[in-house]
Amino acid sequence: MKIMFLAFAVLAFTVAPAIPADAITLSYGTGKTQVGFINQNNQPGIEELQPWGPLSFRVHGGEFWVADTVGGRILHLSNDAKLLRELDIGTTSAMLEDIALKLDAAGKVEGVLALRSDTQEAVLMSLDGKVLTKYGGQGDGPGKFLQATFVDVSPSGNVFVADTGSQVLCVFNPDGSVLREMHWEWSGFALDPAGNLARLQWDDKAKIGHLVIETPAGKKINDIGLQIEEHTNPKLWMVGKDGSSLVTYIPPEGFKGEYAWVICDKFGKVTSSGRVKPPVVMNRYLAQDTDGTWYLGVGDYNEAPNGNLKFEKHEFK
Repeated sequence: MKIMFLAFAVLAFTVAPAIPADAITLSYGTGKTQVGFINQNNQPGIEELQPWGPLSFRVHGGEFWVADTVGGRILHLSNDAKLLRELDIGTTSAMLEDIALKLDAAGKVEGVLALRSDTQEAVLMSLDGKVLTKYGGQGDGPGKFLQATFVDVSPSGNVFVADTGSQVLCVFNPDGSVLREMHWEWSGFALDPAGNLARLQWDDKAKIGHLVIETPAGKKINDIGLQIEEHTNPKLWMVGKDGSSLVTYIPPEGFKGEYAWVICDKFGKVTSSGRVKPPVVMNRYLAQDTDGTWYLGVGDYNEAPNGNLKFEKHEFK
């Protein structure tokens, strides 16, 4: 009877879903669960305009995936910050700009995309670190990038890369060939639950931003005017099943350490708003888990190795 009870307990433990964490905390360094950094403290006299540390993270099923940008690796962490997996890019010069999770038909992570600054490639890796496909590369022709900043991947395997340097958003087929390119306004982008591309377009004549949703191939699904106050530097983070969207931006009074945020409904009407303080410095500082929970990166890479980097729950309300 005791043996049967023990077996049941182990089974229950292994199939239980991860409980969402309120926050996980990582220290700076080169240890297994530490993250690298570059600033005046470890490289005095460096001419970089900003410090470097992790530039991106994702959350899926209560587990965290962190781009150790300086360390040239991706950390897969449990909800209590224990190391579950380490994907080594092979060089610390990769300088990872962003990461994205490739999901299988059941919604489980089956691969990871790493956006490399050194080669300007989005590299799809299996969970054992094997390189499966490369997308893009350095250059100014179709499917090439100057300063690739954001990456995402749809359930069907289409890969999306936004290039800050050339203001281009490129859509790749799963095999790495270019499907199409379009002008990009440095305003983020998101994939809706069906894998369609959502992006922002500014109508200068009407002085209003539009949320445009298209299939990967470019067929327009929706075009909604967003009723947002006067603003600059908008960034789209999410489009939900109900058609709602999350946008951050610099408010009329300018940037004073915080961005304004709004959630708009499917008609473009603002339903809630507030302020959010971004970390210093991170490209993807917000990530949403599969249960809808949002997490915010909190840290200042100027302080490293002092202080720490946190990913903590954030409520938009």
